[in-house]
Amino acid sequence: MAFIRRNSTPPKSQPMTSSGQFSASQLLEKAKTLGVCILPLDIHSLTKALGIDLLAIPMDDNISGSLSAYPNKQGWLIKVNSLHHPNRQRFTIAHELGHYFKHRNEQNDFVDQNFFRNSESNRIETEANRFAGDLLMPEDEFRLAVKSLSGSIEAVAQKFMVSTLAVRVRAKALGMKGHGLD
Repeated sequence: MAFIRRNSTPPKSQPMTSSGQFSASQLLEKAKTLGVCILPLDIHSLTKALGIDLLAIPMDDNISGSLSAYPNKQGWLIKVNSLHHPNRQRFTIAHELGHYFKHRNEQNDFVDQNFFRNSESNRIETEANRFAGDLLMPEDEFRLAVKSLSGSIEAVAQKFMVSTLAVRVRAKALGMKGHGLD
């Protein structure tokens, strides 16, 4: 069993910018007003409530998903690899929502390959990964879960319906240390 302990407290998520971008915490507030369950986040219902089309289809194993604008930006489509584990699909959908809320004015198509999940990521992939972590594992609830579940990475992952790797990355981003984080 793995454990996480608190090390330091980094700053909270960034607020909405003047360009109309939403932070993950603002999107969670919107989800609440839309009646979407937020713990664990019902990512499918949120995507639907936002009017973003979602399609789960088989893809090459090295492709996690994509976000594409329809012609003339008359809507957006998220595709997720149906062959991946459901928890990985959840993270991919949240990642694509990160692109939607942070980067849709920069480009119309995003294709996310597995190598973007590691340290080789570029700026927009790093931002989308951070957004996904913030969205699926909100800081206050995450810290509370770590404390109440005695820091068990497996139990925290199960609570938020994410992978243990996602828990480790989120804990590290929040300045927490422990097994597998140093």
